[in-house]
Order: sequence, then C-alpha cells, then structure tokens
Amino acid sequence: MNKSLFLKGRSWGVLFFCLAFSFNTWAQSDLKFENVGGKVWMGSGGGYANISILAGDGRALLVDSKRAEHGDAIRAEARQLSGGDVQFLINTHEHPDHTEGNEGFGDRGATIIAHEEVRRVLVAGQRGGPPAPAAAVPVLTIPDGGEMTLHFDGETVHIMHMLPAHTLANVLVYYEQANVMHLGDLFSPERYPVLAGGTINGFIADDEKVLAMADADTKFIPGNGVAVGRDGLEAYLAMVVTVRDRVARMIADGKSQDEVIAAKPTAEFDATYGDPGRFLPALYRELAAR
Repeated sequence: MNKSLFLKGRSWGVLFFCLAFSFNTWAQSDLKFENVGGKVWMGSGGGYANISILAGDGRALLVDSKRAEHGDAIRAEARQLSGGDVQFLINTHEHPDHTEGNEGFGDRGATIIAHEEVRRVLVAGQRGGPPAPAAAVPVLTIPDGGEMTLHFDGETVHIMHMLPAHTLANVLVYYEQANVMHLGDLFSPERYPVLAGGTINGFIADDEKVLAMADADTKFIPGNGVAVGRDGLEAYLAMVVTVRDRVARMIADGKSQDEVIAAKPTAEFDATYGDPGRFLPALYRELAAR
C-alpha cells in the first residue's frame, strides 16, 4: 500500500472519530440541572424537552427521557444525586423529545409509566416510523382520567391523566412533599400552546386545575423553558384565554383564517411566547369547526 495514502486515510479516521467524540461530549455536557424543590431536580439544555429527577435513597425516578444521546449524562446525574440508577421513568406524553431515550433506561431495568395512549403510539410506531423497541414501551399505563401514586423514599408522586390539551396522553406529575409539578407540554413560558391532538379548552381546563391544586410556593416544570412560580403559569393561562376569546369573536364576526392572522390577536404576547405562526391556524381551525 502507498504509505502516504495509508497515513492520509488514518488521518481522516482520526478526524471523524474526534468529531464524533466532540459532538457526543457537547450533547451531554450541554445539559444543566438545578434543584427546584426538595429532592427534585430539573434537567434542561441539550435541546428537546425538560426532564426531572427525583433523588431517592440509592435509586432515582425520572420524568421524560430526552433523546438517546443524552442517556449517559442523565444516568450519571441520577447516580450522583441519588447514589443509584433510575428505577422508574414516567413519560408526560408520547412525542419523541420526551420518549426517544426510553430504551436506554428500560434496557437497564427501569419501569416505564405513561398514559395508555403513549403505549399504543409507541407500539404502533410514531409519525410513520417503526415500532419502538420493547424496552422503550411503558409497562404500567394509566387510563383516561386515571391516576397513579408512587411512594418513593419520602416523596409522594402523583401521576394524573389530564384532559386532551397538547395531546390525548398528557399527564401531570406532582411531587407532593417537594411542592413541584412537572407539566410537560401543558405549559411553556416561552412558546404558545402546541395543539397536537388536544384542544385549547383542554389547555385552559388543565392549567386551571393545576393552579387550583397549587399554592403560592409551588414550582412548575414546563416542557420547555425555565421553571417558574405561580405567577408564570397564571400569566400563561391569562394569555391563552385572551387569545382564544379574541379569535372566537372574530370567527363569530365571519372573519377568515387569513383575516384573523392579519389582525394579530397575539401581538402583545409575541415578545414573550414567540412566533404564533403555528398556533393561530390550529386555533382557528379548532374554533371554526365548533
């Protein structure tokens, strides 16, 4: 073999290895963890959905699993906080940014819990993809309107199916002693509601129920963005109600979807919640169909 070609090929191999290693390290090191109450920690960053870890005595409970490439970093954090591995994994709903990392935890013995629709979607294959591996599928499921309670090393964990809002399968995870609620995509302090099978009235009813359960000191973990106190969720709920009512009035006045969007019914909220380009058409279609 030509020695220069051999060296060149080896150099490219080293380069690709370094790039792959650097990407994996970046994906893991970009995660950030902060204590939000009691033994509950929120994990954010690295893209995809927020997670939470409940640190038990030699074991941990995890809510949502991000993507598979974050698994090692999440497991390392769980061990550092609790001294053990993840024993339970709860999915707040079925979307990939919440469930794609499931297999890495199920393979290592974690019991996966979710609403029964999450199991159905993963078994069938999500968004036209293949069925999820068996280790990624929930083995304990909650029916419509149902709930489950785990007593986990001094913490009472309530898992409650909510009304269809973001999806059909949203669950609330309420850490009672820590006074922390993990809402998943029932709430975000930085984006408008995403209607992916649920309804705007489901969002409103669910967030009203959450606030009725909470007190002045409750912390809320959103699907995306920072953890907030009661004021943050109240502001979000007020925004959703205001925009829904404005759009409903314009529909009653005979306005088309284009006319509603042109009227900018979210104008004063856009600086906080971003581009309403996905939200307003979905909201219009839902309200106009009634």
